[in-house]
Amino acid sequence: MNATPVPPSGKKILPVVFGYDIAAYSFARIFHEAIGVRSLVVAEAARGPINDSRILGVRLVPEGTCEDESAFLATLDSIAREHADERLVLLVNTDEAVEFAAKNRSRLQRDWFLPYGSQAAVETANSKAAMAGIVTAIGLSAPARTRIDLEDPDAWKRELKGVRFPVVVKPERGSDLGAYWNQGLRKVLPIPTRPQAYETFERWRRGGVRAPLIVQELIPGDDTVQWVVNGYVDSRGEVTACGSGRVLLGLHQPEYLGNAGIVLTEHAPDLVEQAGRIVTTVGLRGFFSMDVKIDPRDGVPRWLDLNPRIGRGHYYLKVAGVDLASAMLADMEGREGVYQTNSREGLFCIVPAGLANRRYIRDPELRRRARRARRRAVNPLAYGADRNIRRTFYRLANGLNQRRRMRAWYPRPTDSGF
Repeated sequence: MNATPVPPSGKKILPVVFGYDIAAYSFARIFHEAIGVRSLVVAEAARGPINDSRILGVRLVPEGTCEDESAFLATLDSIAREHADERLVLLVNTDEAVEFAAKNRSRLQRDWFLPYGSQAAVETANSKAAMAGIVTAIGLSAPARTRIDLEDPDAWKRELKGVRFPVVVKPERGSDLGAYWNQGLRKVLPIPTRPQAYETFERWRRGGVRAPLIVQELIPGDDTVQWVVNGYVDSRGEVTACGSGRVLLGLHQPEYLGNAGIVLTEHAPDLVEQAGRIVTTVGLRGFFSMDVKIDPRDGVPRWLDLNPRIGRGHYYLKVAGVDLASAMLADMEGREGVYQTNSREGLFCIVPAGLANRRYIRDPELRRRARRARRRAVNPLAYGADRNIRRTFYRLANGLNQRRRMRAWYPRPTDSGF
């Protein structure tokens, strides 16, 4: 294993990861695999993915720290003072935290390496309406959509009269999700009919939801029409890593709807090229993740979202042979990174790989490919360098729970994916 690299500052690198879920552990794992470094994980709770690990240390902070700008910045200042002899890398994976980092770049960059875009680029990426405009402006396709403000019922009722149902509804900005979760707002919510939309929106309005919403055409097809594209843009604006994966099975419990559970690391050169055009047009830097559906009606990719962050299931790229940690380290050290894209096919699985079966994959050829790819099925929690009985027990128990959740929330594939 390589020694921890020493950047031009002469300080050793310390990845500082915010979160406690599988994305946070995957962050720590890719840096441990790349340079043998032990990450510091900052979390509001000690949860299974980060517990009992040798590749990371945990620093607990009060609940709400990561959603409160002042508390978030105070935590960063405290860590910077305690680790003044190390080169700190800020690794976050929520819309709020990325926005805080971008907004406070001039204050933070003295102590921190920030693999994120400018405030303007991050705000553009986080705006679903702005992103749809950029996608169509460069000649690509996004689902038909309209923006709704709940404070004016007459206006949104007029808007909905021109909308073709079924639709999905999302907050226009992902950072609004947490504030209105208890009122029923979700990352993505399918609504089959216009009367149901009226009822839902009126209930949210009365409940105090004030976030603007996007009402978006529902692209038909089960989970297998959805793809993910992730990558890295260096400080010069060059895409140095970008790869793709085909979702075989998504997560369907409400809090994780829209996230991938099993991904086939299939190389889609056209999608990778289009994603590169989108992120460079936006002017992003650092990590990015994107969702796209191949519309079964005409075969056209419909770009859904751009996230100016790494994404929850980013470890699928490591399965594909793309090392995002190495791409970021080259950028951090001022080196020109060697371009990386998919070089091998396997399965990324945060649910049991056996669920990529006849029940959920209806296309026989795709099912055969998934069966072959299972020889290289990887759960990011199953890391040989971090194996112990407690982690093994947690991973196996989590797999059983994921099977139960899938049976409860998505017992059979549907033609809508919901």
